Amino acid sequence: MRQVCTDYRFGSDPIVPAISTPGKWGKMADKTTTEPSRQSLVLVLLVLGLVNLVNYMDRVLFSLMVEPVKAELDLSDGQMGLLGGFAFAAVYAVLGLVAGRIADSRNRVHLIGAALTVWSAATAACGLVNNFVQMFASRMLVGAGEAGCVPAAQSFISDVAPAKNRAFMISAFTGIGTVGTLIGLILGGILIELIGWRMTFVAFGVFGFVPLVILLVALREPRTIRNVAPPTAVTWKQDVSEMLKRREIQLLLIGIPLIYTLAGVGTWIPAFFQRTYGISTEDFSRVGGAYLGIGLILGTFAGGFIANKLVARDMRWEFWWSSLACSLSLIPLLLVYLSGNIDLAYLGLFGAFFLAGTSFGPSMACMHTITKQSVRATAVASMVFTTSLIAYGGVPALIGVLSDIFAASGADVADGTSLKYALIVSMALPPIASILFLMASGRAFADGQLQDLEGST
Repeated sequence: MRQVCTDYRFGSDPIVPAISTPGKWGKMADKTTTEPSRQSLVLVLLVLGLVNLVNYMDRVLFSLMVEPVKAELDLSDGQMGLLGGFAFAAVYAVLGLVAGRIADSRNRVHLIGAALTVWSAATAACGLVNNFVQMFASRMLVGAGEAGCVPAAQSFISDVAPAKNRAFMISAFTGIGTVGTLIGLILGGILIELIGWRMTFVAFGVFGFVPLVILLVALREPRTIRNVAPPTAVTWKQDVSEMLKRREIQLLLIGIPLIYTLAGVGTWIPAFFQRTYGISTEDFSRVGGAYLGIGLILGTFAGGFIANKLVARDMRWEFWWSSLACSLSLIPLLLVYLSGNIDLAYLGLFGAFFLAGTSFGPSMACMHTITKQSVRATAVASMVFTTSLIAYGGVPALIGVLSDIFAASGADVADGTSLKYALIVSMALPPIASILFLMASGRAFADGQLQDLEGST
């Protein structure tokens, strides 16, 4: 059984692909071909990474807005949970599937550009709302726009990246995006203090049009460069049907969202610190935002390097590391919730997001590893769909509802007790992800190697 892998060398253009034949568990011997590609991997990564950076900036900004928006619009924790989670995630999930289908057959540069335009305009619109319904609608539009980013960008990168380094490339793409988490938290907090939460939304939205211009000027659709035809509708439907029937795919479509539990929890982290320790939004964004953001950035890049080294020994480490890291992140998370000391809580915040971040890239790379190229964007979109509903939508909404329930049972809202209990309950989810990833690994490598996926890399 032979598996083909395209290996693109970093360096000056043109980048020359190589055909690699895997040995046991993916050790590869390269044979260089003469087919050129005219786009630099570094350029692709930097441009799409910049788009993802703005994606993360706009997404994390709402977490800083929980307290000021709640106060000005007179909303409950349950309503804020819906705005922070379900309003965004429901549309993001559904349209992500549509975006995946488009990305498998259309120009991905144009798709990403259109998506960036929509979510930037909608982010600015969040600053103009006067009630819950208007904010809900604006958040839905943000989700509609951001739905087009990840499936198209990841499949774009996967088309030009070497299979043996795919976990690193996707981790790097995600890692550049997570820099936006740090920028969003720190810059967002400063701007809220200077110009208020409304104009901060507007400023972040307007900034999104900068990478739009760079994207449209710098990148070209890889299929156009290589003169590769997209899959026909019949072939695509057959491949999607085959993909969704595979048990390892089904396990990942549940396991990946649960690995991203901490991303959903992040919506409530600023509010938890503000209520528990009586600090301001700016105080948290400057200190807590730095601990969270730097931990996530370092973890995401470290995850790519770790997976790259381990996968060279055994391809199953993509699954195993994802399983291990997401559960390990719960240990420092206990410091955040239970220490009662803000300095220890900040250290726990760094540790939790560092460890969780090391699992994000490898966990997504698992989906790329076991799917065909013809449906890879759809596979990513399916992953985005379930991640949106569970991690970005369900987890924040669940925490908000649980906080209200605990408050109704006598837990104090003002000092963060009700919210703390809700956050602790959410810690039950990552261990389930660990189990699902181990099961998926067993299924994917049941015969001693990956099944032969024609054109999968």
